[in-house]
Amino acid sequence: METNKKILLYEISPQEFKELLVQSLIPQIEIIIKKFISQEPAMYSVKSVADLLGRSELTIYNYIKRGTLPASKIGRKYIIHKTDLESAFKEVRSMKYKR
Repeated sequence: METNKKILLYEISPQEFKELLVQSLIPQIEIIIKKFISQEPAMYSVKSVADLLGRSELTIYNYIKRGTLPASKIGRKYIIHKTDLESAFKEVRSMKYKR
């Protein structure tokens, strides 16, 4: 990677250069900000899953213990991956109609 690149500008004032630079960067910065703001977490804690589902934390621990909801244990805490949470919902929905 070359670090000594030169950019030569002719017939442009510093103010015009600044305006061009700002105009080209603002849309890109807005896209990056929207990605970070709208991003959902990839992993959830037991408390956040309980809040999402409207259940108690004890119920979520029971789901994990029974194997209904896959989770990873890190130290003393359980972490539920977003994909595992979504797949558990799909399985529960399909089980409802099989009864």
